[in-house]
Amino acid sequence: MKRTLKRLFYTNKLKMIFYLFAIVVFLVPAIIFSISLIRLNGIETTIRIIVLFLITCYFFYYIYKCYYYIVNKNKVKYYVSTIFTIILAIIFIVLSYFINIVYGELGNLTQKDTSLYTGYLISLTDTDKKDIKKVGMINDTGDIEGFKIANMIIKENKLKLDLESYDNYDDMMYDLYNNKIDGAFVQNNYLSYFSMDEAYFNIASETKVVYKKSSMEKNNINLSSNKSLKEPFTVLLLGVDSTADSIDAATSLNGDTLMLITFNPKTLNATIFSIPRDLYVPISCRKGNKAKINSSSAGGINCVIETIKDLIDIDIDYYAKINFRGVVDLVEALDGIDVEVTYPFCEQDSNRSFYNQICLKKGFQHLNGEQALAYARHRHSLPSGDLQRIQNQQLIVEAMTKKIVTLNTVTEFKDILSAISNNIVTNMSRDQILSSYNILKDMVINLISDKDALIVSKAYLEVYDNRIYNERNGTYSAALGYYDESLKDIIKMMKINLELETAEMITDFSFDANTPYEVKVAGKGLKTGANIRRTISLIGKTVSEADSWGSANNVTIKKEYVTEDNPKYNSNVAVGLIANQSIAAGMSLDNINSMTIYINTVNE
Repeated sequence: MKRTLKRLFYTNKLKMIFYLFAIVVFLVPAIIFSISLIRLNGIETTIRIIVLFLITCYFFYYIYKCYYYIVNKNKVKYYVSTIFTIILAIIFIVLSYFINIVYGELGNLTQKDTSLYTGYLISLTDTDKKDIKKVGMINDTGDIEGFKIANMIIKENKLKLDLESYDNYDDMMYDLYNNKIDGAFVQNNYLSYFSMDEAYFNIASETKVVYKKSSMEKNNINLSSNKSLKEPFTVLLLGVDSTADSIDAATSLNGDTLMLITFNPKTLNATIFSIPRDLYVPISCRKGNKAKINSSSAGGINCVIETIKDLIDIDIDYYAKINFRGVVDLVEALDGIDVEVTYPFCEQDSNRSFYNQICLKKGFQHLNGEQALAYARHRHSLPSGDLQRIQNQQLIVEAMTKKIVTLNTVTEFKDILSAISNNIVTNMSRDQILSSYNILKDMVINLISDKDALIVSKAYLEVYDNRIYNERNGTYSAALGYYDESLKDIIKMMKINLELETAEMITDFSFDANTPYEVKVAGKGLKTGANIRRTISLIGKTVSEADSWGSANNVTIKKEYVTEDNPKYNSNVAVGLIANQSIAAGMSLDNINSMTIYINTVNE
């Protein structure tokens, strides 16, 4: 001991200072890296414990051995061990940096307690601000933007308005366009919500913002799940087709794209069910009254999820609200995706401009971000409209999924994570998202050995035209009914993948070499079980026939007698018979309580 202390006394003081400096340089990054590893809960727990143990052992080993090298004047080993220790410290710093980026970006994905909400008071472009007296407001007190912020605008600007109460935004916008009201309080997403309707295709130029108010408010979202990602689970993707650059600025949900995905991590099987935006169903937050399913978005994510749960009788474990403009960033980060374009088309760019329109030809091709977004958005020139569009969106999701699980570099992963975190909000916790690492690892391992290991089954809901009549404003709008058999087949596919039902064994199978094999698509071709109740044409029929039909369908028949000077008079129909009716034939009876018939008569 005395000999060692004596040697230490004569040791080069500069080496000792550098030795102590190296210890600190190693210790600080090692502690930071260790904390970062501990935060990665659920990822390679055994490996993380081993790494932490080895770091601790190496730290004490270096303290002892390097001290020994200094005392015994072994310069080579002293310099080699010190340089190696500093290199390790640099590696710890780099790894900690990337881990903390991942941890931070994942935190951005989770739904915050508060969000930035924005509400507007709008009017038609040619309406002067001073002439805005009668204004429409939604009567749902839970609507943060349409009700709460609307009242903030009134109070802050000391507005004296004649307020007209509305149950929904569609009626309000109709009255605004028909000059029944001078202005309307609307949500942040009103442009993207209404521009999908042909009647409001130019709403951006036909309306103007009179007042705008943004406020950080507590979210009215109360959706959480403790479902383990090691078990089969469901995810609802809600598309927010916003012009904003991030999901935060698109707090309002427009419900334009609804895609329900089930995933079984044990079998690596996924199912995708795209729900048509115009599907006519009971809306949970409207006391079960029927409307198009995308209108449930006005009640927030809670209403959308409860409405879909009522439709399919399956619990929805997680949701992810996606800003579709983020598709551009995500696809670019993936260096493009390969997709089969089913029809040629031209569409607006991500800024909703036709000056730089995106045009694609038919066929299998490599799409960049702008092209992929255009393909996901376009519906107007497609033969099946929105039904064809949702199939195209399924193709894009499938292509992106298969590209993501084959990432090769840390930089690619970082770019993907950045694109996702800016454009997705979910009710998954950070730990739940981290736990998906093991699933992705298994997918990658299986895909390396078998490119078809990931099985994605798509669904196709058979629908029929179910146009609806709005008694308030006398308008007609497109809506879709669905065939019960088709929906039941889709539900069965999802429940089997979720292990809620057992798949039936196929006991007989026929094969024809001349008939190409087609993969079964759940729900496709099944067209029975439709509950189609529509108005009929009563023109030319008697009043008693109209009364009988109304009684059988719970519709009150109101009668008006018209003469030749009345536009409702029909010269092709005999006197005493029905000349016209207030509601056209073919309308859904779900929300019709009464109908007026006009009977030909003669002037007295």
